[in-house]
Amino acid sequence: MEPISVYGYDPRMLEHPPQPSTKLLPPSPQAPATSEPVSPPISPPPSRLLALPPELRAQILQHLLPRSVPALSPSGPLIWLRGTTAILATCRLLHAQGLPLLYSDNVFALEVVWDCCTFAYRYFSHAAPRALIAPRTMAFPDDLAPRTVALMRRFQVCVHHVDSYLGMMKYGYGGAGLAEGLAEQVRWLGRLLGRLERVRELRVVWRDDGGRKGVAEGVLGPLRGLGNVERWVVVGEWTGGGGEE
Repeated sequence: MEPISVYGYDPRMLEHPPQPSTKLLPPSPQAPATSEPVSPPISPPPSRLLALPPELRAQILQHLLPRSVPALSPSGPLIWLRGTTAILATCRLLHAQGLPLLYSDNVFALEVVWDCCTFAYRYFSHAAPRALIAPRTMAFPDDLAPRTVALMRRFQVCVHHVDSYLGMMKYGYGGAGLAEGLAEQVRWLGRLLGRLERVRELRVVWRDDGGRKGVAEGVLGPLRGLGNVERWVVVGEWTGGGGEE
């Protein structure tokens, strides 16, 4: 018979329970993991802009892109309204549709002087909405991409014939040399415009500081002979008077 304590309980109840073994046990077998189907990547929702008909999309692009507005006077400077061209970098479709809208529908103002041809643009200031920023000029067509020049269809060309005093100060020429140098620049511009597919509008502003009549016909002749021009307008401006043809 096993002894029982006088206190009425088994002495084995005071013994410490056996400690578990510290040996590494083999891992218990686990149920194989079930292969769950992998969901495909979530594609972005289709663009509502790209789903629109091309006509409506063109109206939206025309509202977002910079655009030129007519001058208040026939010989006045063109004004550009601010816009953004960032939307043309979003996808190829918008780039292909927006680029012709930007370059074919707007009027580009060119200024031809004795020694160069420049593209000039001006726009309203953010600080003062009614104040115009000083004109920005770029060499035409050197500072523009050839593919954008090929898309241009509307031009306002200001041909500036200075007087002999200013010609000698700026260019070192006076008299007939001024007219001949200016005519060479106009002939070069005429060859460039003649290579375009078509020119929808060509407005020429003739400025003669010396008030000499009869010079314009010889200088502007190469522009008159362009066969791809659909609409031709000449605006003459002389010191103390002006006229329109």
